[in-house]
Amino acid sequence: MRETRKLDAFVGGLCFGGVIGVSIALWKIQRKKPGSCALDKELEEYEADKADVLRDRQALFSKNQSVSYSNSTPLMIVKGEGQYLIDEKGTKWLDTRNNVGHVGWQNERVTTAIQNQMSRCNSNSRYLHPARVLLAKKLRNTFKAGSALRENGICFFVNSGSEANELAFRLARAFTKGTNSIVVERAYHGCTNITVDLSPYKFLGRGGEGKPDWVEVIQCPDTYRGIYQDEDTAGTQYALQVEHACDKIAAKGEKLAGFFIESGMSVAGVILPPKNYLKEAYECVHSNGGVCIADEVQTGLGRFGDYFWGFEQQDVQPDIVTIGKPFGNGFPLAAVVCRKEIADSFSNGMEFFTTFGGNPVACVAGLAVLQEIEKGNLQKNASETGRYLKRRLIDLADTSKRDRLGRKIGRLIGDIRGSGFFQGIEF
Repeated sequence: MRETRKLDAFVGGLCFGGVIGVSIALWKIQRKKPGSCALDKELEEYEADKADVLRDRQALFSKNQSVSYSNSTPLMIVKGEGQYLIDEKGTKWLDTRNNVGHVGWQNERVTTAIQNQMSRCNSNSRYLHPARVLLAKKLRNTFKAGSALRENGICFFVNSGSEANELAFRLARAFTKGTNSIVVERAYHGCTNITVDLSPYKFLGRGGEGKPDWVEVIQCPDTYRGIYQDEDTAGTQYALQVEHACDKIAAKGEKLAGFFIESGMSVAGVILPPKNYLKEAYECVHSNGGVCIADEVQTGLGRFGDYFWGFEQQDVQPDIVTIGKPFGNGFPLAAVVCRKEIADSFSNGMEFFTTFGGNPVACVAGLAVLQEIEKGNLQKNASETGRYLKRRLIDLADTSKRDRLGRKIGRLIGDIRGSGFFQGIEF
C-alpha cells in the first residue's frame, strides 16, 4: 500500500541557514556478519568508555576537525547497517547526516567485493588490472548515448571528491590556457588549496581569507529567497550573471578557464537550478572559451531518481564531470570524466599518478555500487519513493490543517524542493 511505504533507505542530511536537506541514499541491505580478528578485542575494550575516546581525540587531533553533536552528546559510531548507524551500546540511529553509504551501510554486495579483492591484491594503479578498466567502461556508459563523455570520454580515478574537483580544474586550465573561474555563492567543492579557493562557503566563511582574484562569485540561483523567484524567468535572469562574470574577466585582460557548479547545490541549501539556467549559463561559458564542470559529488549515481546525473535534469552536457562520496559506498573512490580533447591537452609529458587512485579494491567497490544500483532497480526506487516523500512533506506544510491546539500545521515550513532522494525543507 502506497501510504504505508517505508523509506527503506539511509537518510543523509545537510543543513544550511535553516534548510534541512534530505539526501537519501539508495537502499536495501542484507549483511553478513564479518569475521573477527585479534584487533577487535582491543577496540572493544577502548570503545567501552566513550569519555576516554573523546578526550583522547581532542588531545590528538586539531580543533578544527569537528565532532558531530559535540555541543550535546557526541555519537560514537562503531557499526553501520542499511539506513542506520549503530553506537557502542547497540543503539540504532537513523542516519540523517551522511551521503556516503549510497546503497546502504555495509551493503553485502559491496563489502563482499572489497573483502575478496583485498584478500588477493591491492597494488598501485600503474599495473594493469581488469577492475580498473571495466569500471571506466561502465562509468562512461552511464552518460547519455551519443554524448562526448559516453563515446570517447577519458576517465581519471582518484580517492576523494576534493581530489576529483582539483583535477577537474587543472584539466580546465590546461585546455583553455585560462586561469579564472566562475563559482556560485555558498558553493563547496572540497578541502584542497584549489578547491577551497573555488568554495565561497569556505573562503567567505569563518576563518576564510576572502575571494581570490582569479575567482568570480555569482549569486546562487535560489528561487525561494533569492532576488529572482519567478520559476519561468529566474533561470534566464540568474544566467545573465554568468555573462557579467565573463565580462569582468575579459575586462581584466584575463581568460576564463571554467564554470564550476554542483548540478544540485547541497551545502548551499539543496538548490536545484531553475529552468534553463544551466543551458544558458553553459552557452555563455562556451562562447567565452571556458569549459563547464559539473560537480556531481552529492547528486550523481541516481540520487535524483528520474536522472542518473543531476545535470541531465537541465538537458545539458558538461565538458567535465566529477563524482566522489557515493561511488565507493564508504570506500575512498572518486572520478573525473572529461572530453577526450581536454584530457589530450593535459598530457603534456608530465605524468599524472596517484598511488591509490583507482586501486583494485576501490574499483571493485565502484563496480559493486553500479551493479547494486542496476540489479536492485534503485534509481526507480529513488524516483518513486522520492515523489512519495515530497508529497507527504507538502502535506505536512499544508497551512489549512490545524493541530489539536488549533495551530496551523505547516506554519513553520517555507519551502519544499528537490528531486528523488535529494530533498530540501526550508523553514
